[in-house]
Amino acid sequence: MKKTVLLILTFMMCSLSALMAQTRTVKGKVTSADDGTPVPGVTVMVKGSTNGTQTNADGNYELGVAPNSTLVFSFIGMISKEVVVGNQSLINVVLESSEQNLQEVVVTALGIQRDQKAIGYAVSKVDPNSVLQRSEPDLLKGLQGKVPGVDIRASQGVPGSGTRIQIRGISSFGLDTQPLIVVDGIPYSNETLTTSNQSSGGAAYGNGLANLDPNDIEDMTVLKGAAAAALYGSRASRGVVVITTKSGSGKKGAKAINVSYKGGFSVEEIANLPEFQNLYGAGANWRVQGANGSWGGKFGQGNIYDASGNVIRKSSSGLDSIPATTWATMYRSYPELFPNGMAVYKAYPNNVKDLFTTGKVYENSVSVNGGEGRTTFNATLSNVNHEGYVMNSSYVRNNISVGGQTAYKGFTFGGNVAYSKSTQKGGFFGQTQSFISQWGRTFTMARNWDIVGYPQTDRSGNQIGFNDGQYTNPVWGAEHNVATSVDDRVTGRAFAEYKVNSWININYNFGVNRAMTSRDELIDRSSYGGTGGENALGSLKEDLYTTQEVQSTLLAILKPRISDFMTLDIKLGNDVNWRNSRRQTVHGVDFIVPGVYNIMNTNIRRFSADEKYNRRLVGLFADATLGFKNVAFLNVSARQDRTSTLPFENATYFYPGVSGSVIYSDLFDIKSSWFSYGKIRAGWAKVGNDAQPQRGEDIFVINSNGFMGLPRASRGTTTYDPNLTPEFTSELELGTDFALFKNRISGEVTWYDKRSTNLIYAISVPTTTGYSSYYTNIGEIRNTGWEIGLSVKPVVKNDLNWVVRGAFTKNINTVESLVDGIDRANIGSMAYIEPGMPYGYLRGSKAARDEEGNLLVDANTGMVYTDPTQGMVGNPTPKFKLGITNVVNYKGFTFNVLWDMTYGGDLYSESVQSMLGRGTTRDTEDREWNAVIKGVVANPIPVVGADGVSRYVPLLVDGQKIPNQTRITSNDLYFSSGSNVGTFATNGATEFSIYDATVYRLREISIGYDLPKHIVSKMKLQNVNISVSGRNLWYMAPNMPKYINFDPEIGSFGSSQVQGVELSGAPTAKRYGLNLNVTF
Repeated sequence: MKKTVLLILTFMMCSLSALMAQTRTVKGKVTSADDGTPVPGVTVMVKGSTNGTQTNADGNYELGVAPNSTLVFSFIGMISKEVVVGNQSLINVVLESSEQNLQEVVVTALGIQRDQKAIGYAVSKVDPNSVLQRSEPDLLKGLQGKVPGVDIRASQGVPGSGTRIQIRGISSFGLDTQPLIVVDGIPYSNETLTTSNQSSGGAAYGNGLANLDPNDIEDMTVLKGAAAAALYGSRASRGVVVITTKSGSGKKGAKAINVSYKGGFSVEEIANLPEFQNLYGAGANWRVQGANGSWGGKFGQGNIYDASGNVIRKSSSGLDSIPATTWATMYRSYPELFPNGMAVYKAYPNNVKDLFTTGKVYENSVSVNGGEGRTTFNATLSNVNHEGYVMNSSYVRNNISVGGQTAYKGFTFGGNVAYSKSTQKGGFFGQTQSFISQWGRTFTMARNWDIVGYPQTDRSGNQIGFNDGQYTNPVWGAEHNVATSVDDRVTGRAFAEYKVNSWININYNFGVNRAMTSRDELIDRSSYGGTGGENALGSLKEDLYTTQEVQSTLLAILKPRISDFMTLDIKLGNDVNWRNSRRQTVHGVDFIVPGVYNIMNTNIRRFSADEKYNRRLVGLFADATLGFKNVAFLNVSARQDRTSTLPFENATYFYPGVSGSVIYSDLFDIKSSWFSYGKIRAGWAKVGNDAQPQRGEDIFVINSNGFMGLPRASRGTTTYDPNLTPEFTSELELGTDFALFKNRISGEVTWYDKRSTNLIYAISVPTTTGYSSYYTNIGEIRNTGWEIGLSVKPVVKNDLNWVVRGAFTKNINTVESLVDGIDRANIGSMAYIEPGMPYGYLRGSKAARDEEGNLLVDANTGMVYTDPTQGMVGNPTPKFKLGITNVVNYKGFTFNVLWDMTYGGDLYSESVQSMLGRGTTRDTEDREWNAVIKGVVANPIPVVGADGVSRYVPLLVDGQKIPNQTRITSNDLYFSSGSNVGTFATNGATEFSIYDATVYRLREISIGYDLPKHIVSKMKLQNVNISVSGRNLWYMAPNMPKYINFDPEIGSFGSSQVQGVELSGAPTAKRYGLNLNVTF
């Protein structure tokens, strides 16, 4: 065996020596024809091969090539140049600026590079540097406001929480609507695995793409339309994000071995706290009581109160005091803290602020790349350690990736492997009525509660909650009610390419993406609530979720010569995709030994789930592009898929696409001093989408709680349509790209109309059928919109450059139809679908009004009635989104600032509702008044109309409506309740807690400096950059209550389709960072 290994090694070394002997090293420098300065980042490739490198910060390069090679020098915004090597060993190149930078090469479907001018649909290329050195380790969050047509929303402000990405609106009712993510040819899912409901007392878990290291990104392209994505198959109906990592790119640096380091440190704080009022404490109607609302008596009156809020006498000390029995659990355990059985009644201005800490984010990344001749290698190692501003919250991620490739004659072989491990830890969030939510009443606790200043447990170690044990103590909850999620992901890819001749290439790509998620959700003993009081006993739920995806793609690329003025590019291929997953859940209740958190340390153990899902999809595809004189291009594509998730008869489906572009500035030769470039494009495509696995037939479910403890099998509660068909998305898009004044102004404008039909969803059915839901095709949705990208260069000088980039997105979605018998359907929380309405519109209770819009008021209470029938209260889709980036370069300094805005879109906020209702912020500080609600008196008994709908109607006297004249107090308005009476806050109609979510934001700001070359060279380095950065430093939401300082970006449903609903979520964070980037 040893001899065999030795012979193999000897053969490999000899072969390598022979190959190296045929190459020579060529070096040189690339400069700009405009000002003679070095041009870093220029791609230097050996024509017809994958052997290449890039210039370093000084414009220098070095590359091993064969003597008869031709070098191609290319850079965005400059004219490419080819140079024959011959006998030269030193080749210096001067590149001229292109008249426009829209003719760059972009990575499109299947990772194929194409000239931008030949593409008939909208494609956005993302500069990887735009997501680095910004104090943000989450790749998707780093893209916010930078790509037109792309909507990115973070869920909550805690470490590792999920981020949702949407391209051109939502195109499905029940399936994942986020775009397909393709990393080095391997599909990724960005879905959030939900094991608890963060809207009602659950953890803010992250999603799949959060495991990807932004420092390892080499290239990123967003394919927005169906015409761009048809070749990727079913999941491409919602767009595609194509990512090439450094380990998968095959590129190398200027030297045989290149090393770079990126490091960063940031401090994190809560983005904004409400401005709390500190004049009134716990109680109602200005009476001091133990109620969890700050509508009690005024501080500083020098009164001693009894438990009912009556004044017993004046205090000799001048301090207010109340009986300690108002916090009975604390008083029983620690009577010594309450002299004479009384507690001081005063404001604690920092009682909420003290619950937060200063978070820290540490980032470190090392990349190595290089090679000799046609062999390249890349490796990246990185670490992120994020300690949140919320107590006991953290996120740690470690990544390592290694890749390389080699070429010999007509063959190229390569591959890469990446591993990531992340650990997320944090508390539970959600509704104010959730007993385990760490945030349930944090912002609404009375101003005289001092949580941090008192013990968190009684003398037996049990929790002491505030408001006498009704709700979780947030300090105790942070340490004892904890969710931990550990994600392990391994991806591997191998590829081979064979150049048959000058016009035929055969490529094969095989990739595996395997992930395992392990989650523990701990609810410690003495927690409140839970089914049958289980939380008081303590519980632990363990989830193990494994997924594996295998992708195999065979592709033939044919470029036959047609004529001197006509080109043809044909792609034929086949891909096979396998996906399987398994989820196992075990639940233990009632800890035997306190403090030992293990399933085996519980008295009650339930094996809750063991679910397995498998699916396979096989596709055949073809794509052809015909070019005419390099000014007009026509592309036709077609694909046929066969899936395992649909009934046999409908499992095969076909979809085509066509697109074209014309460079009219070249075709008609209309260039001038002010007009540099013009292109029009159009595309139409249809993309199919299959169902979720095991949805084509009824299946049996195994339950562990059968007779005498034996397992039992029963049909599931969902039945399936035997004629289920694929979803289809058809999209038409029209657009133009342009450049003016020698590329000082350039941009793109796109209009699209996207229709998705046969949408699949599980609708509710009567239980008399034996089921609770029916999985079928139910409707159609339409998205139309505009995307505008604009780049302006106000200043272009030798030592000063200023670039302004804008990204505008506007999307309008409408549910076109639902099948007969379904008027509307709930898709989660308050979100609904209904024909003629926006997707996911918010539905809830509304104030009763007459036909003229007058509020209908109860004459006795002066309060507004709530209409017996619910209706639309909001549309969460923004009217438009806009991001504006300014980049200024001056003598080694780079200043970057990103402003963005979301205009319109409605938000239901329980946090805002609760703070107003509980009277904790300065918005309700001026409260000693009474007023009359403008409206008319209503008949207290609803009347059933001719349409069969029950509604309140005005009382009439002599045929005239009666104006309301009953006065109410501010306490009545915000804090009171009634069986049929709505108020404006805590117990009011839903519509009074709907807000316009318009927000203006300073998203990013950074200042960087490149150390002078004469200093760097003395340090034996190539480049050193130091920068300071900030993120989310300022925002303004003009339509939210003034003193709550609420950020409308918060959501409670992670990456799900439910948007515009916030249920006591964790606030957003702001960061200040210091970054270092060194190239050795």
